[in-house]
Amino acid sequence: MKKAFSLILILAIGGTLSAQTFERASSIAESDLKKSLVELSTLRKRVEVERIPLAKELSKLETSALEKRKEADRISRMRDNREVDLNTMQDRIKQLGNNNSYVSGLLGDYIRRFETQIHIGEQQIYQSKIDAARLAVEDVNLSDDERFKIQLDGLKTAFGRLEKVIGGHIFTGKAVLPGGSYEDGKFAIVGPIAYFSANNNGLSGLAELEINSSNAVVKDIGEDFYEGIAKLTATKTAAVPVDATLGDALQLKLTEETIVQHIKKGGVVMYPILGLASFAFLVAIFKWFEISGVRRARSEDIAVILSDLKAGDKDKAMEKANAVKGPVGEMLKAAVEYSDKDLELLEEVLYEKIITTQPTLERMLPLIAVTAATAPLLGLLGTVTGMIKTFKLITVFGTGDASNLATGISEALITTEFGLIIAIPSLILHAILSRKAKGVISSMEQAAVGFLNGLTEFRNDQSA
Repeated sequence: MKKAFSLILILAIGGTLSAQTFERASSIAESDLKKSLVELSTLRKRVEVERIPLAKELSKLETSALEKRKEADRISRMRDNREVDLNTMQDRIKQLGNNNSYVSGLLGDYIRRFETQIHIGEQQIYQSKIDAARLAVEDVNLSDDERFKIQLDGLKTAFGRLEKVIGGHIFTGKAVLPGGSYEDGKFAIVGPIAYFSANNNGLSGLAELEINSSNAVVKDIGEDFYEGIAKLTATKTAAVPVDATLGDALQLKLTEETIVQHIKKGGVVMYPILGLASFAFLVAIFKWFEISGVRRARSEDIAVILSDLKAGDKDKAMEKANAVKGPVGEMLKAAVEYSDKDLELLEEVLYEKIITTQPTLERMLPLIAVTAATAPLLGLLGTVTGMIKTFKLITVFGTGDASNLATGISEALITTEFGLIIAIPSLILHAILSRKAKGVISSMEQAAVGFLNGLTEFRNDQSA
């Protein structure tokens, strides 16, 4: 091809060359052209020969490229699918983590309930496992496997305890005895009831939870049951008392107290209340016998005395008047003595005897009335004082223990209770004794009126 271009160039410049040079150049050009044609033919043949393998190779490469493209698409799809699966797997892992946390929380709640349901005496053998399971929930250094292992250990402990309780569970431990000593012994758990028998002194009783105590406290229910409880803790078979109220009956029994203990709870205000009550009741007894011993005037006595006076036998009438004892007899003697005097004078004398007798019969009765009025006030004073002390304790210790607060209030109300207990009988006694005294005075008045009426009638008959 270069030679052809050279020929053309030569031809272009041939106008300036000579004819000889042109011919020579022409032959050279023809020669070059022939060579070029030969070379072109050779190249075409070579192209024809090499075109088919190259076409096959191209087809093969295109096929391979297509396969590669398909593989790339497949890998891309797999990558996308893997990303989707990874997100799904992450969501699944998160869900499983939430499930694990939920299950762990349930196990923690069960352990806490188990701790509250076991008897105070059983804490000696289960508390370590309970503490480990409870603390595992909050321990961030533990893996999920370690946490679940510890919690499942606590769960197995709870199930094991259930198996032991069925039919009764006997184990050794310590409890606080009624004297305050912390002694070794054996517990026997029978359902919700726990018995304890000490090793040393043989003291036995019910083991209960007591406020402000971290240990089981033994309640002494009587020496009659010592042997049975000791036998139960040794052999699982014995006749023992059963509190069907699950402790309520025992608590009621423990709240029982003697009258002396009840009075002591009232404090210092109880002393004046009881002093007034004692004095008032002694006065009431004295007045009862005093007033009951006063003989009342009878119409028969008046009739006999008037009959003797009408017969003119004043000495005999005086003798009959002397036979009547007490203020009524004194009045009748004065009536006989002044029977021959003016009726107005006699009436004044009899009235004087009556009004002289009335203070004697009613003396000391106001003290009973004062006691009836003062006892409730003293009781109220003791209640107010006790409530002030209770509120002071609330200020210092708070209201966390409602039983102690109720105990303080009940003790404060004891003084009011006794104030009313003393006031009500005092009022009744005062009313009865006042009525009896008035009855004696009324009988004297009736006797005086009867004597004056009889004597007036007698004098009227004489005047007629």
